[in-house]
Amino acid sequence: RKMIEVRALDKAIKGRTILSNISFEIKSGECVALIGPNGAGKTTLLSCLLGDRKATKGQVLLDGLAPQAQSNKEKVAVLPQENAIPTDLKVKELLRFFQAIYKDSLTDVEIDSLLCFSPEQKNQLAGKLSGGQKRLLAFVICLIGKPKLLFLDEPTAGMDTSTRQRFWEIVHDLKEKGVTIFYTSHYIEEVEHTAERILVLHQGRLLRDTTPFAMRSEEQEKEVTLPIAFAVVVEDLDAIDNISYKQDTVSFKTRAIEQVWANLQEAGCRISDLEVQNKTLLNSLFDKTREKE
Repeated sequence: RKMIEVRALDKAIKGRTILSNISFEIKSGECVALIGPNGAGKTTLLSCLLGDRKATKGQVLLDGLAPQAQSNKEKVAVLPQENAIPTDLKVKELLRFFQAIYKDSLTDVEIDSLLCFSPEQKNQLAGKLSGGQKRLLAFVICLIGKPKLLFLDEPTAGMDTSTRQRFWEIVHDLKEKGVTIFYTSHYIEEVEHTAERILVLHQGRLLRDTTPFAMRSEEQEKEVTLPIAFAVVVEDLDAIDNISYKQDTVSFKTRAIEQVWANLQEAGCRISDLEVQNKTLLNSLFDKTREKE
């Protein structure tokens, strides 16, 4: 069963093309990450999927219907980038309010097992919670109506490590229950551990539709770092690119590590001078993302 269908989607805003000829399908129960540098069009794509923005051309269907269809409102939940929770209500009042809205909502016990808040925290005003706790609360509120399709926009930005860990445990359980999850992320570890598929968006175009496994097992580059004293040697090497200098080191990337190592040894470089890291396409993409920020 197809939960998301996007066909030849174009989106222009004030005459500027933001998305160009985007097509993909997501089946029920899949967990898909959308990645790409800032300005790639991720948030605009999400807005089109939710029906908040109308496509200039092309079609978007959620569970076979227009995003705004009444039955979709009951099965779709969204966690936007900014936490949109009222801050002047107590946590328990907020939870009760959302339980009352839905015909079939999570029970108090189910909510407690997700949130793991103490009675004191539940008695607090939502505005008094830490940033990570607010984010977790906003996420749990999304889940109260038992959605079948979940959109998460940069869900763990600003979370501390333990809250992020908790967040991904919950996502794992949702995947087990067959909930379809579509999320944007800036964290490579997050994408590698949780997504079954990765859509790579760049300058409004869909560059790749792949899996973390396929990305990891593609031809790898090595990133080599050496003391700055070897800079003159490095500049003469063949088969390298992306040379970068820091105060006391020089780094470069290569796909011909054996040849490069032989040349470095001839120049008097020892194995202990060398630091080598594998760089997959996924690493490179996220490096590029960071450079653009």
